Parts: sequence; C-alpha cells; structure tokens
Amino acid sequence: MESEKKYLANVEETIDSLIKNINAEKDELQKFYKQTQAEFSVSFYESDSEQISRYKTILAETENKTYLLQKHAEKLASQKQRPYFARVDFLDNESSLSSKIYIGLGHIANEKQQFVYDWRAPICSLYYDYDEGDASYESPDGVVNGKITLKRQFGIENGELKYFVDTKQNINDEILQQVLSQNSSTKMREIVSSIQKEQNALIREEKFRTILVQGVAGSGKTSIALHRAGYLLFKHRNDFSSSDVLILSPSNLFSSYVSDVLPELGEENVIEMTFSHIAKTELKKPLQSREKLIDEIYSAKDQTKLNEIAFKSSFEFLDELLKFLNDVYAGLFDPKDLVFKPKDAGQDSYNAFTFTGEEMRKLYFEVFGHLPVDKRIDYMADHLVERFGLRPNEVELIKPRFKAMLYKFFPISDVFKICSVFYSRLGLSAPSFDTIAYEDVAPLLVIKEFTQGLSHDYSVKYVIIDEMQDFTPVHFYFFNRIWDCPKIILGDINQCIEKTLSKKYLLSLARFLKAKTIVLNKTYRSTKQISQFCENLIGLKGVINFSRDGDEPRVLKTNSTEQAIVKLVKENENKYAHTAIVCKTSSEVDKLEKMLEGKLKVEVIVGSDHSFDYPLVLTTASTSKGIEFDHVIIPFVDEANYRSPLDKNLLYVASTRALHQLEIIYENKKSKFLKKA
Repeated sequence: MESEKKYLANVEETIDSLIKNINAEKDELQKFYKQTQAEFSVSFYESDSEQISRYKTILAETENKTYLLQKHAEKLASQKQRPYFARVDFLDNESSLSSKIYIGLGHIANEKQQFVYDWRAPICSLYYDYDEGDASYESPDGVVNGKITLKRQFGIENGELKYFVDTKQNINDEILQQVLSQNSSTKMREIVSSIQKEQNALIREEKFRTILVQGVAGSGKTSIALHRAGYLLFKHRNDFSSSDVLILSPSNLFSSYVSDVLPELGEENVIEMTFSHIAKTELKKPLQSREKLIDEIYSAKDQTKLNEIAFKSSFEFLDELLKFLNDVYAGLFDPKDLVFKPKDAGQDSYNAFTFTGEEMRKLYFEVFGHLPVDKRIDYMADHLVERFGLRPNEVELIKPRFKAMLYKFFPISDVFKICSVFYSRLGLSAPSFDTIAYEDVAPLLVIKEFTQGLSHDYSVKYVIIDEMQDFTPVHFYFFNRIWDCPKIILGDINQCIEKTLSKKYLLSLARFLKAKTIVLNKTYRSTKQISQFCENLIGLKGVINFSRDGDEPRVLKTNSTEQAIVKLVKENENKYAHTAIVCKTSSEVDKLEKMLEGKLKVEVIVGSDHSFDYPLVLTTASTSKGIEFDHVIIPFVDEANYRSPLDKNLLYVASTRALHQLEIIYENKKSKFLKKA
C-alpha cells in the first residue's frame, strides 16, 4: 500500500508541475497576443492586404493555442482527482522487460517518464481483454506478445488512495458491483474503469464501415457508442474532430442525459441532433410528436390505422416508395422548348438560343437518368448556365430560376402532393399534412431528397444512431442518403413499442445496411431479480444477468392506486435518489397527476426537453426509454390495460428502467403478462 501511495503522490506532483508549465506557456502566449494586437492596431492603415492577413492569421493561431493549453490544464486538474484506475504489469517475451502500465482517462507524462496511459492507447487493451497470463496487444510496430503478471484495480477519490484489489480476471466483480449498486444519476457517466471485454471489442472495432448492435436492456449500448466516439477521436485525431461526429438522439432530453460522457473522457461534445429537428428544418410544418403517436396506437379502436402504421414500417413499403419515385414520378418529366432571347439593344447581351424539349429529354432520361430527380434537374440547370454564358456573380441568382422553369415540366412538384398521390396508388388513407403524422415524416423526407434535394448539408464523418428500433427501413434509407459515412447503429428489438420486431427483421436490416451485427446479451443495469422478472415478461431467453442481488420485484393489488403510490414513495424517499412513476400513455399521466395533486411533489415529464433531475417524476415508458432510475413504480397494470403484444413490450420497457427496486400496481384483475413473470 505504501509503495502505491508513493506512486500516486509522484503522479499528483507531476500533474501540478505540468499545470504550472502550461500556465506559464499560456501567460507568454497571452503577452505575445497583446503585443501583436497592439502592433496591428498601430500599423493597420499603413499595411497592405497581405500584411493584414498575416496579422489576423498570427492572432487566430495564438488564440487557438491558448485555448488548447487551457483545455489541457483543465483536463489535468480534473484527472488529478482520480489519476488512474488500474495497473497492469506486462512481461514482454522478446525483450524480457517488465512494464508497469497505469491506466487512466488521459496520458500523464513528463520528459522523463510516462506515468499514466490513456485508456484508449493500444497497450491498455491488455487490461480489458485479458486475464492474468499470456496476452498481446497491437503496437504501431506490430503485435507484442508477453504475459500479464499482475492486474490491479484502484479506488481513488479526491486524489486519495482508498484501496486496491488484485485480480486474475479482466474486471473484478467487486469493483463492478460497487459501481452498479450506486444510486442513479441524472447524467450518464463514463465507465472506463468497468468496460467489459465484449464492450471493449466493440469500442475498438476498426474493420467494419457500419456496425449494427442488438443489445438487451442494460447491456450498455449507449455508453459503448459514446466511448467508441471518444476512442475514434483519440485514435484518428488527425483525420477528424468532434465536429465531424454526430449523435442522432431520440430526444433533446436524452441528449442532456448523455452530455457529460465525452467531456469526462477529455473530448469536446460532438454534434447532437434529433430526427425531428431535421424534419422540421426540411418540411417546415408542425409534426406529430412520438408521444402522440404512441397514445394514438394504444388508444386506437380502428385497426386500419394500426395496419397502415405497421405497413409504413416495413421493407415492402420502402420498396414501393422507391419504385414509385424511380419508375413513376421520375417518368413524368415532359419538357417543351425553352427559348432564350437576347437583352435589349445597347446592353450586354447573351446569345439567343433554344433549349429544345428533345435535348432536355436526352439529358434527363439518358445522360443523367441514373440519378435522383433533384440531381438531374441540378445538372441540367448547370448546362443552361454554361449555355447562357452567365458571369460567376450571376449564377447564384439565375440558376434557381432555371431550376424552377425545369420543375414546371412535371405535372406536380409539391412534396406533399406527390406523397398524397403515392398513398392513393397504394390505397392508403389520405393525410391532411396540416400537422404531419409521425409515420409520414420519413416518407416525405425521402420524397423531398429525391425530387428537390434538401435545404441543408448534414454531412459528417461518423454517425451514432441510438434506439434503432424506433426507426423504420424508410428512415434508414434516408440516413444512408444524407450520411454516406461509417455508422454505429444501436438498439433493442424487444423495446419497440409501436410495432413488433423479429430476429428476421434484424437480419434484413443488417443486409440492407451492409452492416456487421453484434449481439450483446449480458445485462448490467438492474439487479438479478429485476432482470429475470423482465425477461420472463416477454419470454426472453439467453440473457446473462450480472449477479447483483436485490429485492424481488413486487406486484401489488390495491383498491386505490393513488394511496398505494403515495405509500410506496414515502416508504422509499430516503432510500433512493430518483423514483419514477412510469405510465403507459400521456393520458394516463394526466389522470394520475390529478389524483396525486397535493399529496406528492412530483414532476411531470412527457415528451419534453426537461431534465429528469428530480427526486420523483411522473412519465411514460416512451419518454423514459434509455434512462434509468433507482426505483420504478408502474401503475394500472390490469388485464384490461395491458393485454396486447404491444402492451407487453411497453411493460417490458417500463420495467427495465429500474436499477434497484421495481413495484407494479393493479386494482382489478392483474395483467396476464404478470402471471408469467
């Protein structure tokens, strides 16, 4: 223990020295910046454009260097609280040298010694991938073979060594137990000290362009995706930065929940965007929220609507849409001659010419016929620009007019009318589009991208798509159109709450995406008792539960849901930091809110952008997807309320939000799904 305390003291002393040096360098840069700025101000009116440009470049570069030094100092100061979390002693077979490798959130080194390695460094894979004994890692010079002679995990808090544990295994269960048994936080945290072997393989995967991850509830999918982003930003820092990585989040609320992970890893937060943000930007109309869709599905009395939603979620629907756009709509282009005359005499004139219908047909159907309509029209407008002899400063103004002329040769060009015609051909209900139904958003975006192009450029170099089960094949087709780059797509088909998905669908999706599929079947979130209860709800087999024991979930009959909830909340208010009452629909939330008014201080969060940072929240399964709570109460789980296959999925989603305690309440006859659990 004393030798480890001494090593920690040396590391902390090194950090202090590094910060001191950084601050001194920063002070010098700031002094240089002020001097340069003063010189620039004095000589501004006597300087030519080249000198002014040079001054501006020097100032910008100095400002950027100062910013990077400040970020480095802040990262070191933060890391000083817990400089490292593990040590691996590795004996190199070739050199017979033994190295002590301390692993932390970032490199700590001076000119003489490397004290701590960043967890993302190749050598640190030894900690995640191997038990004591034979091991190897991939170095820049090739594979290094050797033996792990010691694995040690540390408990360091506020710069003080509390304990360490030696283990022959990759991650000691005692350490993981301690991490998982803590009360939930309103922010997802980094998990570098407890990453498991199968998670590490996914984080460091290099071979595949697109990865599709099917993971059971609590398998760490979202954490893996964020840590993968951190790993890629570290390993490929010369190729792209945080602004080149995008997370497509289920909601702004979810974005807030995961917003601390990358900064904790020492990286800038990446771009975060929701699908609804893209849709609002492109379609410029009110959109039905996902919560409203779920309410509609679970209160629908007309099976026709449900059948249409299911059909629009299928590969068959996507095939029909693409056939319609390529074979029907694209063939409607019927051009007539366009005659362009010179300007009035006395002004600069353009040559008169006729852009014949036949010439346009050849360009549209033959030369550019393999492209979407938008690209064909765009290239034809470029052709016109060239023929017309426009000056460069005129192109931006005139080209859109040329495109508008060409679009008039279609009988319809309005996106919403095109969609209505397509639906009519399939015998689907005619939408009003005053407020766009949730299931119509993706088809409209595909139609717009194909026929007119999008208003914005969304291109990045890496995309993370979470909750893949909430998206349809039409969504994924659209994502591939706007993001032609590597992706990691994560989700759980068992947590789909508006349709039923099968393993066959997962295989079809993987083929469509040309993706490597990885299955994560070990769950870490909940206690073993809660996990097994949830698996029994839906008959899920083959799940490996981390052996963290807790209380059995309770299924409680009551004469008053309101009184039962008040009693359960008050019994546990000093035990857990976060309790959630998770309802089936938003209308159920409204009903329960009125019942609990004046009896409990509860925050209602349904499909909103608010944080879950309250001791007691009232929400829906749909809103709370991806979030976890210490204690979950699910009301109204009666036979009449939870009876269909979709109800079963919703109950599964709600139940898997619980970390430590799950309680289910019913009044009359309990749901048949509870008899299986």
